[in-house]
Amino acid sequence: MKTHLLIGIVLSFVTSSVAVSGATLTARDLRCEYRTDPLGIDTVEPRLSWVLDSDARSRKQTAYHVLVATSVDKLNGDKGDLWDSGMVKSDQSVHVAYQGRPLASRARCYWKVRVWDGDGEESAWSAPASWSMGLLHPDDWQGHWIGVTDQLDPPSPRRLEGY
Repeated sequence: MKTHLLIGIVLSFVTSSVAVSGATLTARDLRCEYRTDPLGIDTVEPRLSWVLDSDARSRKQTAYHVLVATSVDKLNGDKGDLWDSGMVKSDQSVHVAYQGRPLASRARCYWKVRVWDGDGEESAWSAPASWSMGLLHPDDWQGHWIGVTDQLDPPSPRRLEGY
């Protein structure tokens, strides 16, 4: 009876060890400034976040790698022409501040992330996400007054130029 119990404990340990070592850690639900694929971000260093997912318990992120690109094609080619963080040893997965090239008003940014676990296993890249920049400088705000030019003329709508 004791032998069967001991064998059961050993088999249980071996099975759980195999399951953990074969487990994967992935990044999903990418967010920029708390939102999914937001438009009109008005901060020059947007904060990026992701959710970690694993098929086993106690899997932790020990490093991450963020790529930010100006096009989906560049991102799919693993080219971060705006920012390539390289491997950053950190368990941080929220509020990772963008540290790449300065972002311009109206810029569209595409990004993805991969992570490493405590065993040094690298995940696949996440699904891509995106954000767009808003108007960052006072000079970016351009337009023409819309209104009545003469009180004797009936009001007529005017088109806002520049958009």
